[in-house]
Amino acid sequence: MHYRQKHSSQFQFIATVFISIILFSCKTEPAEEPTDDSAYISEVFEYVFAPSQYATKAFATDIKNVIGKPSSEKSWLYLGGFGGYVIAGFNHDVMNDEGADFEVFALPGVSPEPAIVYVMRDDNADGKPNETWYELKGNQFENSQRNYWVRYYKASSDSTNITWKDSKNAVGEVICGYGANNSAKWWWPATTADSITFAGTRLPDAYDDNSSEGVTLWAVPRGRFTEGYAENIHGIDYSKTSGGNKLDISNAVDSAGNTVKLSSIRFIKVQTAVFQQAGWTNEVSAEITGAMDLGE
Repeated sequence: MHYRQKHSSQFQFIATVFISIILFSCKTEPAEEPTDDSAYISEVFEYVFAPSQYATKAFATDIKNVIGKPSSEKSWLYLGGFGGYVIAGFNHDVMNDEGADFEVFALPGVSPEPAIVYVMRDDNADGKPNETWYELKGNQFENSQRNYWVRYYKASSDSTNITWKDSKNAVGEVICGYGANNSAKWWWPATTADSITFAGTRLPDAYDDNSSEGVTLWAVPRGRFTEGYAENIHGIDYSKTSGGNKLDISNAVDSAGNTVKLSSIRFIKVQTAVFQQAGWTNEVSAEITGAMDLGE
């Protein structure tokens, strides 16, 4: 009995090894991790930073951070205060299907710093964003100022502030926080002119001043920005997993605010849309990390 068990066990072992060798020799090498970035932004066409506390940290070369798939090895792209923007494109048309069509990734924060997203087709098929922009409307569309512009003026010296005027004949200064008395360093070094103008739709102020009895408190109400904007952590279209807001091309409107039907888009423009300095939090300024076609 023991003899037969011994040799039976040896036979099973040899057979198992033999079969394993055959299977191993027939097994193909595991496929490499996908490296195709076609679903993501493939090119940045223009990047202009608006005056902000991050002027010395924003570099023209940072456009690389929004191309391809976002990762922990990449940084982000500062857009700066109101009007700062980036124009980027996919290497294919993003189709307008049912529901959300693409996602814009942003730097996660504790409060929204909403940016409006504009879209453009490529009807002339030249691969360049030289046609008509359409705004994707969000929940604050009816409360926004359309065809708004702000002109910033470079500070005359290190001890003065950046001044501005807008399309509503309002004037003011960009006030540096942290106890400083000037905003000269908030001027982007890449802007060589003494003034720069940004145009677009202006959203309502993001923050409410809830300060009282010597306690400073600025906060963004939960119901203020609920959907339709980039860098909006309060949005119902926000994904905690990806850190992005999922947007629908069907929400596109023309310059008069009328709904337009777009079967697809090729280019996007992401622009900081709140013009506000909220006390110690300073200016509202968006930072993004890329975009992805959800249909790919």
